[in-house]
Amino acid sequence: MRRTARLNERTRWLGNRLSARGTRRSRDSEWLVRVGLEQSAFDKELFVASSEAILQFVNPDTGRIVGESPPNTIWRVFRVGDRYVAEGGPKTIESPRLVALAEVGGFVAVGMRPESLRRYRGHLEWTLREGKLLTINWVRFDDYLKAVLPREMPVRFHLEALKAQAISARSFTFRRLNRFREWGYDLCDHAPCQVYGGVDAEHPTTNQAVDETESTVLWVEGQVLDAVYSSSCGGHTAPIEAVMPRVRPVPVLRGAPDAPPKGQPYCQIAPNWQWELELLNERLQALFPRLGQVVAMEVVRRAPSGHITQLRLRGKRGTLVMSGAEFRNQVGTALVRSPRFEVQPIPKGWKLVGQGYGHGAGMCQWGAQGRALAGQDYRQILSAYYLGAELRRL
Repeated sequence: MRRTARLNERTRWLGNRLSARGTRRSRDSEWLVRVGLEQSAFDKELFVASSEAILQFVNPDTGRIVGESPPNTIWRVFRVGDRYVAEGGPKTIESPRLVALAEVGGFVAVGMRPESLRRYRGHLEWTLREGKLLTINWVRFDDYLKAVLPREMPVRFHLEALKAQAISARSFTFRRLNRFREWGYDLCDHAPCQVYGGVDAEHPTTNQAVDETESTVLWVEGQVLDAVYSSSCGGHTAPIEAVMPRVRPVPVLRGAPDAPPKGQPYCQIAPNWQWELELLNERLQALFPRLGQVVAMEVVRRAPSGHITQLRLRGKRGTLVMSGAEFRNQVGTALVRSPRFEVQPIPKGWKLVGQGYGHGAGMCQWGAQGRALAGQDYRQILSAYYLGAELRRL
């Protein structure tokens, strides 16, 4: 079920606090994203501070301030029984629920060690998961995107490519709201969501791309498109069902050539456009032990884009047929850079010779850069990868 993320009774207090702090109102001013900081702030105890303004701790059930401190005071936050406890200098506070926020002009910083705090916009709240404290960052939709874009696309890319990325990322985010509902947040801060770096990840150029595409999303068949993207498609984007397990075909994401007529692929400028990997027999046997010694590796089927949809490994003790995506995940996505490769026998194993980096579906990021350098704007770039999708404002 699609979730629009509008403020309900549980979130109204946070939204009112944001508005009261003089934050610029915009078309998405009532939209908040809850990011679970699984990578950067998830441990049995955490450390919190604000370097620019007064830090406040609030019980969101009552709206009452239960503690505050001047800038640069580091608090240790942990759980005792059914209450959250924060210790900062001589002060100790306890509350059944706890939210941390900075006064106007400041950011809240959190981390797993006092020397590695990372700053965030919005508010922080904590929940108990697997015996540890998970930090949830409540942040405005486009402020979230500003901390995502520099981690998902190089900031040196052409502005039109960055605008295309902003719209793809906004659409991707919208479709994944409430993904981790059982834990009380929308998205995580790393793959398979989007890499989210907080305030210190932001950059003026990517902020400009977000601002100049404000509220714009990709739209198809009455809903926002799940706009997947990858680094480099290798010359042709993949049908989404060919490279993502258990995903149904989507006409908008059926795959398209990433080259002009009789021209070279736009993504050929990528430093990782071509790659090779040698897999020796010992390595394959360790990866697939039930097969025994692997004696054959064969491509059974490919998508029209060239991406492998079925690969067969034959060993002395058995045979295994899997998709190219499954094989890539098993061996390692940093080694098998894409499911678009050829298999060549070599002494004591096989060599994979491939093109592209990532799953290959949706927008090709290096292709977007190549298209922008060739004079295409963000609308042309998006229409080349998301076939038939419209641009609309939320």
